[in-house]
Amino acid sequence: MELNKILTDYLVRPSYRRQVGRYWSSEVEYIRKKYVTPESFFEAKPIDIDGTRMILTGMAMENLLTDIFKKQGVDCKFQSKKVMHINREIDLVVKPDFEFPKFLVETKYPFSIVKQGEIPERYKYQLECEYRAFEKPVYLGVFTIPFNVEFIEYEPSKRRWNNIKKVLVNFHHEVKKIDNQRRELQQV
Repeated sequence: MELNKILTDYLVRPSYRRQVGRYWSSEVEYIRKKYVTPESFFEAKPIDIDGTRMILTGMAMENLLTDIFKKQGVDCKFQSKKVMHINREIDLVVKPDFEFPKFLVETKYPFSIVKQGEIPERYKYQLECEYRAFEKPVYLGVFTIPFNVEFIEYEPSKRRWNNIKKVLVNFHHEVKKIDNQRRELQQV
C-alpha cells in the first residue's frame, strides 16, 4: 500500500475548475503575496506530501470539532457560504468554518509558532472577507495539541478591506488578459 499516494489522491479534486471572476477568500492572501499569479491561476498546483499531511491534520481537527458540535447540539452552521459581488465582474466566495448566531469562527492548525492571543498576518485577509460577507464578529480558532481551540477575536480593518478589493480587481484584470490569450490560441 502506497500511503503517501492515497493521502495525496484524497485531496485532488479533478472536477474543480477555476473560473475567471470567481475567487475564494481563502486564497486572497496567496494572491496578495503572489503565490497564486494570473499565469498560474488556471494550473492545478501539485501538493507535496508534507503539505498534504498538514492539510489533512487541519481537516481532521476541524472535522472532529464539527462532529463534537453536532453531537452536543451546539447552535451553529458548518461551512456556510456567501458570494460577495465586488463589482459586476468579480465574485468573492466566502466560507467560514463555523457560523454561530452572533459570530463566526475560522479554524486553523498552524505548523509555525503563533504568539498566544495574536492573529498571524497570513490569516487576516481571509478573516476580513468573512467579516465583510457575514457582518458578524469573527474569531480565529487556533487548534492545539492536546486537543483544544484558542479563540482570538479579529479586529476588522477598512484599510485591509480596501486593499483586498484593490488586489482582486488588479488580479482579475490580469487573469482576464491571460484567459483571452488562451482562448485565442485555442481558436488557432
